[in-house]
Amino acid sequence: MYRILRFSRVRSTIVEETKDGLLKSECYLRDNINEIKAILYTEPPELKIKEIQIKKKIDYKWQSISSEHFKKIIGSRIGSGIFKIIKSEVEDAQFRFMLEECCRAVILSFTKQDLLNSPRPEDDEEAIKYYAEMVKQNVRLYGRCAAFSPGSRIVEGIKNDQVYEK
Repeated sequence: MYRILRFSRVRSTIVEETKDGLLKSECYLRDNINEIKAILYTEPPELKIKEIQIKKKIDYKWQSISSEHFKKIIGSRIGSGIFKIIKSEVEDAQFRFMLEECCRAVILSFTKQDLLNSPRPEDDEEAIKYYAEMVKQNVRLYGRCAAFSPGSRIVEGIKNDQVYEK
């Protein structure tokens, strides 16, 4: 029988307010190779990172990654430059991706109400122009959902250098 490569991936990110007023951003990833949870706690309104937890499932048991790996990130603000800090301080590409996703989710949690309050143009071309302008004004929306992903008509004219922090 032929062996067919099978791959599946589940990834979700959620942001919620804790009882003590912090924002908890949790990113979960499970695929054929990894099962990882990253949890990032921030303090509004400055969005200062208070705590980072990363857990990886190894041999059916959750193991915590030492917070020593993230001590230079704790105390930083989620804002301009945070992705550079994460890139320079976190060696493991998977952990880096997870922490970046947590940060993006916190940022986007403040955009949610804008999206809910946005007008709903009836004409498709009008709607595409409206939402394309919204993505241009807040490039962090780029790639965050199917409508704003590469290949979508909405983001057709937006270049990568406008979107990703170098």
